[in-house]
Amino acid sequence: MLVNSHLKNGFLLLAGLLVSNAAIAQENLEADSIFTWKLVELTNPSSHSCIQFIPRVDITPVSWDFGDGSPASADVSPVHTYTYGSWSDSVEVTLTYTAGGANTVKTRQIPLSPAYFHCIHDSNLGQAASFKYIFRNAYMIDNNPGNLGNLHFSWTIDSEPLAENTFSNPDLGQWPNIYYTFLNGGTHQVKLEVYNTTNATEVAGFTHTLTVTPDLSAGVVKLENIPNVFTPNGDGVNDTFTVNTSGTGWFVLRILSRSGGLLYKSESSTLIWDGRNSQGEELPEGIYYYIIEDTTGQYETATGFIYIFRGKK
Repeated sequence: MLVNSHLKNGFLLLAGLLVSNAAIAQENLEADSIFTWKLVELTNPSSHSCIQFIPRVDITPVSWDFGDGSPASADVSPVHTYTYGSWSDSVEVTLTYTAGGANTVKTRQIPLSPAYFHCIHDSNLGQAASFKYIFRNAYMIDNNPGNLGNLHFSWTIDSEPLAENTFSNPDLGQWPNIYYTFLNGGTHQVKLEVYNTTNATEVAGFTHTLTVTPDLSAGVVKLENIPNVFTPNGDGVNDTFTVNTSGTGWFVLRILSRSGGLLYKSESSTLIWDGRNSQGEELPEGIYYYIIEDTTGQYETATGFIYIFRGKK
């Protein structure tokens, strides 16, 4: 599995795309999970979706109302094809079922576009969870290659396609579910396109816009993964001293010599330094001291040493 990587604090920090080869849990978004649904492969996903409805094992389905005016079904786990016009189209599907000797009704709102996905802030990943999200398709498709058939899932984040070679078998295209760690706060756009490889002209698409902000519920946030070395030699790799933030703070960055002299100062919502002093002159290789203060109070003040190693281009 290939991921973007940056040299941070003397080790490789995995950043950007983090994909789980194991199936991401496709549990129903409601606790009772009376019924769920999954996408069935079809060749024209830009205008149609074919969905199988799956009841909970301890209930007895009586009838299914598919919500589109078609006849009801008495099948236990029916498959139904919908025609839709927009990614936002949805239907109310109603299941009448027997449980404990009595008939009960359950209605669910079902998205119709095969590209529709849920955006879930992963609050279980520790202090850096402000930037970690799970994007999960709405149709119980897991990341098992045997379940994808000819369906191709293509993700784009902030207009940058996620590389095909992110996965062990590039012929599979993208997984239907991904973990993603944003490197900066602010507004981001996440897009999923779905098509059948036997008919690549029929593409379903859905774009979700989200704002990534730090979680301040636990108090002041500590800046994490501050690098202690960078190589500003113009080769395009690790050329800047960069600290990932939410983009909502306002930071004063000071770079001092080992004797305490101020060499560089900036004020910005981002933390990026290219190894030059305030006059724009390249500083020589060596060890410098940084002080980072957030004037909004969201982040703790951070201090430490940073080593400039220019090496060869």
